[in-house]
Amino acid sequence: MSVQMQKQTARNLVVSANSQAAYGGVLADAALLRRMSVDPSTAVTLTDSRYNDQGAAGHGTDFATGDIRTGWDSAATVKGMNGVDDWALGWMLAFIFGAETVTGAGPYTHAFQMANLTATMPCTTLYAEETADIKRKYPDMAAKTLQIDIPERGVIQGTLDMVGTGRVVPGAFSTALPAVPSPNYLLGSDVVVAIAYNGGQPVSYAGRQRGVSIKIDRQSSAFKASGDGLYAGSVQSGTPKFSIDLTLMADVTDDINAAFENFTPLSVTIGTRSTLARRLAINLPSARAKANKISNVEDKVAWALSFDEGTCLQVGNAPAISASIINDCAAYLVPA
Repeated sequence: MSVQMQKQTARNLVVSANSQAAYGGVLADAALLRRMSVDPSTAVTLTDSRYNDQGAAGHGTDFATGDIRTGWDSAATVKGMNGVDDWALGWMLAFIFGAETVTGAGPYTHAFQMANLTATMPCTTLYAEETADIKRKYPDMAAKTLQIDIPERGVIQGTLDMVGTGRVVPGAFSTALPAVPSPNYLLGSDVVVAIAYNGGQPVSYAGRQRGVSIKIDRQSSAFKASGDGLYAGSVQSGTPKFSIDLTLMADVTDDINAAFENFTPLSVTIGTRSTLARRLAINLPSARAKANKISNVEDKVAWALSFDEGTCLQVGNAPAISASIINDCAAYLVPA
């Protein structure tokens, strides 16, 4: 038996800054312009649901005598290889938040926030080459969760989990794949946590902060209704959840723990330095710490601070959490 093994480095994933105009469609090759550099754990999967009659009376056997397929589901995990560049991070933020406002003329500033009442998630098409023979598009893919990990040193990491309607369109790309772009990486060493206490001026924690972990969960799921056949009709969001965990080194002056114990309202910004051409920012306009635990880092006292959707408030038109990024992408989420 002769087998030609397939190397993981031969796999490809191509995505689009565009959203689909509607569920049930598929983006054309001309809209799929970004070839991603991803961790090999990145995968798009299809699973099916089935019915069989095992256990039914009247068969004269304990085993099933027939089964049928009742539905398809699709899902994806897109993870950067030791980090994501500014375009990929913007793409992940755009689809997890679902709405953006763009300003500037290159580089462009993208401001992201969640729609208050719209439950239908924007969807896009992924093109994947898994082997020399398995090449296909996965339409109707929508964001479910986003994990952003910011190290003290190294590239910011992003992992986007997606869910789809189960639809797949077989077939290879009609032209050569897009060239692998030159990445612009954002570094954890450029990220600064700034906290304003009770409406005061922001205090920078540069020099005292350690790793930061951010998770946004739209609780997205395929919406399955009678009449849609084997595929879901759309992907709908649930009540949004998020968590932010960060470690700040303790000072001789009790600032962080006092704010937690005194229920002090805080305004928190986690972002790259303002002097950089490409920048990221996560904003919590009105927050109170959910938890503050004593810990240690390399035998130094540290505070482990946590925030979530229950401790962060919307203030007027300012959402409880928002994000922005500056990069060279003209726009995300434009229907095509």
